[in-house]
Amino acid sequence: MHTIILRHLPAFILGFLLLAGCQKPADIALTPEVIDDNLEVLAVALPDSNIAVSSVDSSGVLPEDQVNYNGSFVVQSVTWDAGSSVLSAAYSRVFFADSIVRVLGRRVGTGGMDVGTLSLNGSLMVKWPYRISLGRIFGVDTSITRGVEYLVDLTQSYQSDHAYSWTVMTRLVPVFTVSIQTPEDLTVLSPRGGAVIPRTKDLDIRWNGGKGKMSVIVSQYDPPTRTVKPILELRVKANNGKAVVPAKLLSTLPQQRYFVLTFILANRKEVTVTQPATGTILVQAAAVHNCYVEVR
Repeated sequence: MHTIILRHLPAFILGFLLLAGCQKPADIALTPEVIDDNLEVLAVALPDSNIAVSSVDSSGVLPEDQVNYNGSFVVQSVTWDAGSSVLSAAYSRVFFADSIVRVLGRRVGTGGMDVGTLSLNGSLMVKWPYRISLGRIFGVDTSITRGVEYLVDLTQSYQSDHAYSWTVMTRLVPVFTVSIQTPEDLTVLSPRGGAVIPRTKDLDIRWNGGKGKMSVIVSQYDPPTRTVKPILELRVKANNGKAVVPAKLLSTLPQQRYFVLTFILANRKEVTVTQPATGTILVQAAAVHNCYVEVR
């Protein structure tokens, strides 16, 4: 199997994990269906394929959620398991959507609103230029900067089963606070990164980790471009550490070799705010574990 992911994690976690424009929308039409006693399958959708979204294998947030919310507060630990290498990082990111951004007449995303000073558990977050990927719109990979997002590297300090609280301050006066609890540590027992999965056999998936809802995102993966294309969301109804993906479902996957199974153990909620911005904000704390596999 190809050496799949990031060989190094440069400052601010690889250009902050290539947060924008690293995944493409699904083109598979599926109605929700129960595929075993503990698993439900849904197609992953993106309303507008022109809009750049963050890759689910690093963001832990589905494309549709990234488009539909007016902003997000996330804190995540992320593991990438390619078999030959295993990398881990943790971070928090806060984003408030500002005005719509258009390029050549098409909507490509929204800018990031500068809401002043923002802290996480009392420590200041870094205000970072918000980049929107345009793909190969001009014949080369292109991005533009519009506004800001807020970031902090938690790789050395992230704690599972722990309360995190963000505070937005304007002129050093707190105007908004939101908190959430991280789930327990997530360990994926099966499949492991680098596994070869036959399409003709049921796939047992196993994990350890609680205090959160579990889902598994199945994505196509292109090693040369490191592009992730989410296809299916497998929702676990009861987080008991196991489920079965039937061969019937595996046989419907696109005829290519490389895929990512992104296990997301998450606590999440929605909050409605009127300041410093107006709208519905996603708040999520998650443990994300990616298994890069071959399906034959």
